[in-house]
Amino acid sequence: MKNRHLNDSPFFRYMSFAGDVFLLHLCWLLGCVLAVTARASTTAAFSVAGKMAAKQEHRVFHDYGRAFRRDFAQATRVWVLFILLGLLILADYQLGLANSGALGGVLIAVAAAAALLWLCAVGGSFALLGRFVYARSRDLLKDSLRISLARPKAALIWVVGMALLPLLYGPVPNLFWYLFPL
Repeated sequence: MKNRHLNDSPFFRYMSFAGDVFLLHLCWLLGCVLAVTARASTTAAFSVAGKMAAKQEHRVFHDYGRAFRRDFAQATRVWVLFILLGLLILADYQLGLANSGALGGVLIAVAAAAALLWLCAVGGSFALLGRFVYARSRDLLKDSLRISLARPKAALIWVVGMALLPLLYGPVPNLFWYLFPL
């Protein structure tokens, strides 16, 4: 007797899932070729991965392309906003280093606290943008900070992982560029 339900076996379900993950990573890598499209590509990858995790019907290339086109403008705006905020935090830190005494220490402490909040907002915002549609970027930032405060362990893992990347760049630059897309 032939097994007509071979495609329903656990092995084939796992291989189908592994193939979908591989295709999703391939789409993400191709979308990140240009630095301008990296955030829209990340948002689209989060969108498809969310469908995969929820066991919803999905087609990797089709859903990725639709999510990329849908979220490109907002993901780019949010990323530009994050870059500007990061430059402002860096300027505050540099100003704190330039000043000696109590004022310099206060500026460095404010920059460190702002950088921590910035990392938490970056961590959740693109995942949220991949799942939900936001009319205003301000609401997206608020929700990403709320999620970081609601899940402090996940936020801590994200912040520590992102904070370690610059430390890896000095001694092992190849490892830095390997881990940077994470």
